[in-house]
Amino acid sequence: MPYAVIRVAKIKSAQQASAKTAHNYREHSLSNVDQDAPHPNREYLNLEKRNYGELADQRIAQVVTRKVRADQVKAVEVILTGSPEGFKRDGTGRALDYSKSKWAQDNLHFLQNKYGKENVVSFTLHQDEKTPHIHAVIVPITADGRLAAKELFTPQTLRELQNEYAQAMQPHGFERGVEHSQTINQPPRRHYGQADQVGQLVPGPVLVQAVELGEIPLFGREEWKTKEQARVNETFAQQVGQVQERVNKAVQQAQANASAQEQVRPCASSWRPQRG
Repeated sequence: MPYAVIRVAKIKSAQQASAKTAHNYREHSLSNVDQDAPHPNREYLNLEKRNYGELADQRIAQVVTRKVRADQVKAVEVILTGSPEGFKRDGTGRALDYSKSKWAQDNLHFLQNKYGKENVVSFTLHQDEKTPHIHAVIVPITADGRLAAKELFTPQTLRELQNEYAQAMQPHGFERGVEHSQTINQPPRRHYGQADQVGQLVPGPVLVQAVELGEIPLFGREEWKTKEQARVNETFAQQVGQVQERVNKAVQQAQANASAQEQVRPCASSWRPQRG
């Protein structure tokens, strides 16, 4: 059965918000997208394609009465998708048009019900890559009107999010991945294209931090970093299919070999959200 996949990453600066806005709305040409994609990308909420930072500031001004510190996280990006085999495809292997699908609507309703309708300020479906996936932007405001990303996104709430999202996607043929597996602690390598180095990730709704890249240039470091992280986020959904195939083989081998089976016994995840 295909796996539901959900990923969370904080947007921690105005520069990062601008980079993600430009990337998700394809304001610049990208080499890893299908220029001849038969189905369009679609924005459901932010129809004017406004900058994510502006959207967050506007929502905060409407609700939050306390002073917002300069280091507070104003927005969080959530990526929602599934393993590639869970999407219907045509004879050429391209995914069908999901822009008006119940799957897309159920993803939107899931986030709105979870975090508040008005706090979901952008919801973008990408269909110009192999697997349809959604980039949503949430302003982390609590029910009592506080800006509190640290409170809304903790290790405990993220585990709950995995379970809840998998349950919401069951009607669409997706299920939760392996829970509490020790392999979730194996981080992806710094170069996202090395599929053999990320094959130890557990399938399913894996929540990890944005990949930190090394060798930052002397000048323009912040701009370079945000662009690279946005690019890595974009390719995460594609990696899931490759990861799934590798892990399935590993599980089969483990079941046939008692000693190998000992290597994959469950343990608690040590994922921790970034501070700020």
